[in-house]
Amino acid sequence: MNFPHKHILSILCVLFCIGNLHAQQQKTNLPTVYITTEGGAPVTSKDTWVKGNIIVKSSDSSEELNMVTEIRGRGNSTWGMPKKPYRIKLDKKTNFLNLPAKEKNWVFLANYADKTLVRNAVAFKISKIVGLEFTPSVRFVDLELNGVFVGNYMVTDQIEVATNRVPVETQSTTETQLPGISGGYLLEIDGFADAEPVKFITDKGLKITIKYPKDDEINTAQREYITNFTQKFENALFSSDFKNKDTGYRSLVDTTSLINWYIACELTGNSDSFWSTYVYKYKDVDSLFFGPLWDYDIAFNNDDRLGDATQKLMRNDAHEPKTWIKRMWEDEWFRGAVNRRWKQLVDAGIQNQLLSYVDETAGLLSQSQQMNFERWPVLNTKVYRELSLFPSYQQGVDFLKNYLKNRVAFLTTNFASTQPEEPSAPFVAENYYYMIMNKRTNNLIEVQDQSLQPDAKLQLSGARSDDPSQHWVIQSLGGGKFQLINRNSGLAIAGNGRSQNLIQVNPDASDPAQQWKITPVNTGNVYGLENVKSNYSANNSGGSFENGTPVIEYDNRIAESENQQWYIQKVETIITGIEPVTPYSAGLLVFPNPAKETVFVGLPLNKTIGFTLQLYSVEGKCIYRFSGQHTGFENDKIWIPLTENGIRPGLYFIKVRTKDGKEFSSKLIVK
Repeated sequence: MNFPHKHILSILCVLFCIGNLHAQQQKTNLPTVYITTEGGAPVTSKDTWVKGNIIVKSSDSSEELNMVTEIRGRGNSTWGMPKKPYRIKLDKKTNFLNLPAKEKNWVFLANYADKTLVRNAVAFKISKIVGLEFTPSVRFVDLELNGVFVGNYMVTDQIEVATNRVPVETQSTTETQLPGISGGYLLEIDGFADAEPVKFITDKGLKITIKYPKDDEINTAQREYITNFTQKFENALFSSDFKNKDTGYRSLVDTTSLINWYIACELTGNSDSFWSTYVYKYKDVDSLFFGPLWDYDIAFNNDDRLGDATQKLMRNDAHEPKTWIKRMWEDEWFRGAVNRRWKQLVDAGIQNQLLSYVDETAGLLSQSQQMNFERWPVLNTKVYRELSLFPSYQQGVDFLKNYLKNRVAFLTTNFASTQPEEPSAPFVAENYYYMIMNKRTNNLIEVQDQSLQPDAKLQLSGARSDDPSQHWVIQSLGGGKFQLINRNSGLAIAGNGRSQNLIQVNPDASDPAQQWKITPVNTGNVYGLENVKSNYSANNSGGSFENGTPVIEYDNRIAESENQQWYIQKVETIITGIEPVTPYSAGLLVFPNPAKETVFVGLPLNKTIGFTLQLYSVEGKCIYRFSGQHTGFENDKIWIPLTENGIRPGLYFIKVRTKDGKEFSSKLIVK
């Protein structure tokens, strides 16, 4: 039988659709989410939405969905991982997967650095148990993107002001007068606030992003109101009568949410508890409310910078800034309130509730986690900050449960003590890269313009994710003296005279201008950096909060001046030699090799993509770094001027990482 061409095309289209529908089935006991972008366009940006379609297949027909959507990347450090987190924006407001909020925006967390896949979910369970007003939702799914299975994901709420989300009132963009201007607001104490469009800095150096009203809607009056109110709270917290319930900080905070939030910070052992903290404010209520909880994939003893954190307090050992919580702990009322609330939670069985939840959730993920780790075979491979690795999924789950049991016991003993903060401990240099953060401003010491040259000046700037010019190797020289060497340049910090910029110079451990005493100051593990040659101290010039502020030598006042007080915070473990070569390492073209004055590196890529190239010494120090855009032509050449950059004869390792997570490496001999 002969069919017209248009009929043949119609039949083929029907057959294709039937086959496609057959392929889009539920993969495990969890719902399966299929997202297909227009033209199969890749999702490569956290800023650019890609249009597409979303289909949900579930054993519960009420959860099934077929809708137009948009998708983009999200996250800070997690966006740089091979398994990407995503945010979707549905075509219309929907109770996605029957979750409470009827909204367009939803988050897909990858949990790549959490081998149990459940740490974020356990944190949200803690949020519910302690009674925070809003707890983000939790549903686990299998995700397929453009026909490729990308693993197990946790679907949760976007942190935003909305019904069944952050519960404060919405504001009009024209609101400029009280009482309307008094709320609602959503804020984040945010270590990466410098990259955000609408933010402010408190007098104590806390960087705060205004999340609501939204950055493209907030007006000047609203911005000034919430900035001033937050500063009013901080002023009360650091006033001479801060313990007074009527005139101190308690008069400007919802103490119920504060106590419950702090207990959650300690129970989870979250190293980012105070680096990233949400607070919000209602209309006509002169109080800040703490919460919701967010971002717990490196919590629960999963951050190697802390070591075993089972018996470490986050108010002492979590990453800075801990400015507010340390001051609160000086208040006998606060310490007593924490202990009373903790006893209530223990008596109500919080330990058994959490252990049961971990078992139930891990059981729910039994099929999905197997598929996930077939797709991403990293169970026993370190991919980020993991403290411990395990050959099986269940062993990782058991590790989490043991942490929870031991943590409950530790906090029960610790909270019963009402002693204030201990004096700062003597500094001990470990095998880590460190950030050096000014107490007054919470800005970091870095090399100006990421320079690799001697005599380049040091300055202060806000934290940038994984910027090696803000990372330092601290080497003990004995006798209480240390040398501070920049990770990016391999050069050492040196004094340069009173009121003069500190500079970086070629390392020479015998040079007293490069020798520093790291002296404990007051409480809270704060230190002064005292130059051995001059006896002057490293100082934030003028106490400025501005990026690019010089770090200078100045008269020693480390006990009195926050401009001369520094937090020294671990970033990551120093690796001896280059990291293990990945499966993508074959094919890196390096010539000539051995090289003398110049070397060319060709990448085996045939697409346009951003990359970072780093040159390491055999000791694992990065001595050259370059970021660029590959043109799309295979073996496009990267030029490294060896002589100009002072790269001496020896054995080196070249490592290249692309924006999509592929890594290439090769040895290089310099003659």
